[in-house]
Amino acid sequence: MKKSLIFLLVLITSITLYASDVILSNTLGAYYCSQEPNPKTYIKHTVEEPISIYWEDNVYPGFDEADSKLMVANYLDGVHLQTMALNTPDGKVRVYSYANVPQSYIDLVKEGYAATKEWTVRKAASSKAFEEAYDSKHGKYKDGYSRDSSPLKELSAAFREIDAKKSALTKQIEVEKAKLDLVITETTRDQMPHMNYTVKTDEVHFSELAYKVIYSDEVKITDNRTAEIIAYNRRIMQLFSTSLLPDFQGGNYYVPKALCGNGTEVFERGIFTTLKRGTSRKLGPNGGRYAKSQKTIGEK
Repeated sequence: MKKSLIFLLVLITSITLYASDVILSNTLGAYYCSQEPNPKTYIKHTVEEPISIYWEDNVYPGFDEADSKLMVANYLDGVHLQTMALNTPDGKVRVYSYANVPQSYIDLVKEGYAATKEWTVRKAASSKAFEEAYDSKHGKYKDGYSRDSSPLKELSAAFREIDAKKSALTKQIEVEKAKLDLVITETTRDQMPHMNYTVKTDEVHFSELAYKVIYSDEVKITDNRTAEIIAYNRRIMQLFSTSLLPDFQGGNYYVPKALCGNGTEVFERGIFTTLKRGTSRKLGPNGGRYAKSQKTIGEK
């Protein structure tokens, strides 16, 4: 009986403490979300041809070999983005570029980008026509509509056509890109070549109490030619240990959906519109490597 009572008291205490952390994380999250900067995500304008970008990540910190390969594969196309610089875990900077890019490859990339823009337009038109014709609630076409109805049929056919063209061009670009000569130079931030833009990620520091329940980082994008910040994004995340959500994947540091602010990669691609969609990390900052690299929550 005594052991059962002790267990019950421990259980009640644990539940009470957990509930208090849940309330605290939501309360502090709401408070910091209401503070400046507001809005949490700001974009003055987008950039179609950045030509050169320096990424400085002070949260991981830096890009290791695996992450750098992903960045080159997903972002460095040799046309819209011709030079990329990344800070590394050892405090240095690696600069990536392609040597002697042939005009045939440049034309192919531009054709691929034009196809992607057309794909977006046709996709939107096809989706809109389908929504007008199809009753998703009852799982059937509305009266007077069918798969072969006009303009649904024509718009769907147009989308399939550009989708096939886009896929073929993407594969062709990847094949030709693999033939290019990648040049990698190791330098320092003070000595690296001038970059048109800088994408800088830093952790946002809270009070000791807030550190125990929430996390925040901020990305700022600067046009180095004018020293103007053209976009920023501050996101505030609830720690998994203080949420009511189950961690199905295991090892997560914070809840993937931000309390406020946008996802980092989605935000960056929203500015640099020609950057290929794809992850920039072998393991996301919500994964095991990130969690292991952090100090104990609450430590400075």
